[in-house]
Amino acid sequence: MEHNLIVGQLLALLTAACWAQNSIIYRHLGEQVGSDAVAHIRMWIALPMVMLLAYTMEGSFFPTSLSLRTYVFLLSSGSIGYFFTDLLLFKAYVLLGSRESMVIMTLSPVVTAIFGFLLFAEALNSIQILGMVTTIGGVALMVLLDRRHKGQQEEQKTKAKGFLYAILASVLQSLSFLLAKFALEETGPISTNLLRNVGGLVTFILFYGVYKRTLVRHVTLFRRPKAVTLLVLAAFAGPVLGMSSQMKAFTLAPVGIVTTITQVTPVLLLPFDRFILHKRITASSLLATLLSILGVAILFLAA
Repeated sequence: MEHNLIVGQLLALLTAACWAQNSIIYRHLGEQVGSDAVAHIRMWIALPMVMLLAYTMEGSFFPTSLSLRTYVFLLSSGSIGYFFTDLLLFKAYVLLGSRESMVIMTLSPVVTAIFGFLLFAEALNSIQILGMVTTIGGVALMVLLDRRHKGQQEEQKTKAKGFLYAILASVLQSLSFLLAKFALEETGPISTNLLRNVGGLVTFILFYGVYKRTLVRHVTLFRRPKAVTLLVLAAFAGPVLGMSSQMKAFTLAPVGIVTTITQVTPVLLLPFDRFILHKRITASSLLATLLSILGVAILFLAA
């Protein structure tokens, strides 16, 4: 049992590192070719990788013996998570920044707890409420500090849109994970991730099949070898390794602990912001980042 807990925690940390790598590459590519193209094409790259991983780890390229309810839940989870959530989040990366977007995504566990209370009558104790308030306080502090920054009015409008997109993404991610959670008892973590990938890709095909000009623009991304190489790395680290690690971690360690560890992504991004992008990391910005993560820890470890 202790061994499983340690492995689950290590997988959660691996997931956080994958999200950090993803946010950096997706922001870079999103600025060059458009966040919608990046979100779409990486699904085509990720799907065969996940199928190969499912065959290697679980003995089948595709699960065929699940209940209709599980298929519906997982395909819906993928549609919400990989299409709607990621389109908003990738746009936030470009408008707001990787670390700032991931700080706002720490709201996702808070929203999950609220949905659990509203939909499943899961009681929240006073310590959990304290954790929620702490996380929201950390995010609010970052937003207020950003508004205090003296920049061009157009820049402030751009960042405001980024904040909005990231907040909406955190809400939709919560819904996506709640749907996936119902299916983990019936199927393995890789198959769960595979069906979520299928749901996301099908939604992209249906949506962009209507906008053929946009679809053609997305496909031309394959003509850029450097961009495709980065996208392959991001697709492997994100939809394949990162999400599969998180789903497996959910089966080995308490969901709260896993969720808390995966939220350390903004801290992992601090060195990148400081030494690569040469951003000035102020004490107040660091405090806002740590506060939001501390709130997630309190919320779930006190459950």
